[in-house]
Amino acid sequence: MKWLSATLAMFALMTLAVVVSDEAEGVSIFGYFTDDNGSIFEGDIDAIAKANITRGCNPPTNDRYCPDDRVTRGQMAAFLRRALNLPDADIDFFDDDNGSTFEVDINALADAGVTKGCNPPANSRYCPGDSVDRGQMAAFLRRATKLPNVDTDYFVDDDTSTFHGDINAIAEDGITFGCNPPSNDRYCPNDAVTRGQMAAFIRRALNLPSVILTIPVGDHATMSCSKDGERCSLTVDLSVGRVYRIQEGLFQANPASSSEQNGFNSQDTSFTLSLGGSNLSLNEINKQTGGGVTNRLWRRNLTFAPGTHTLVGQWRWNGTLLQTSTITVHAAS
Repeated sequence: MKWLSATLAMFALMTLAVVVSDEAEGVSIFGYFTDDNGSIFEGDIDAIAKANITRGCNPPTNDRYCPDDRVTRGQMAAFLRRALNLPDADIDFFDDDNGSTFEVDINALADAGVTKGCNPPANSRYCPGDSVDRGQMAAFLRRATKLPNVDTDYFVDDDTSTFHGDINAIAEDGITFGCNPPSNDRYCPNDAVTRGQMAAFIRRALNLPSVILTIPVGDHATMSCSKDGERCSLTVDLSVGRVYRIQEGLFQANPASSSEQNGFNSQDTSFTLSLGGSNLSLNEINKQTGGGVTNRLWRRNLTFAPGTHTLVGQWRWNGTLLQTSTITVHAAS
């Protein structure tokens, strides 16, 4: 029999998201920034951070994102320039951004046709310190993604907006859903865009996957285990309402013998998971073969309400219990 916990898969995510205590008794799983825990945009924010589109809001530390702050037009230029990987421009397009931190980004955006300025028809100014409203956001993203005109009118409150066509175009493309869920029949074109909302807009526009962090149920390097290694425990601090992933049960077969292969394929070879004493359903991932070894593992995405929860993972080989890991989860806003 061959069995191995899924440490390699866990470490790939832990390097970006998990801080291990000196005693290796607990971990905190809060993503890239310390001030967006519990935000509905946390997965979006981590997605654009992973793509190097944002670096944070408090340089040089950059451990904060400021999700509730309004996005300025200067900041928007920097976000979009990184997102589109635009080169420097040789032309200075506007006369009001000299000395701005974002002047190079603004000129790159103008050179690519993503912005035209803030004072039509002259458009000699960019207004880098002004807040971006949702209508302007639609125009930025539509030009950036080169979306065509659409025939559908998605919202009831933008008919007189300069950005009416842009708004419908990004709605058609799934970049926006509206501003009044669950009805979402309004867009609120004049409302200011927050940095959290901006992260969601850009993530959808670029089709970036939302970052899902992993709870290390079977990672012995992080957990405290008994001498025989059969009972392990860990305390985890994480965000309320965020989606977390458990991917475990990495059983391996060489295959070396028919008896081992039969045990590997047995329905009693399994990883089970319970939350608060109740068993959870799991999705088994398709068997994966590489380097002469075939793996079996299971996956489940979870969200947690505020409070303390107990997760128990168990591994069985052909009905025989191999290991039990108990995770105490502290979920906080």
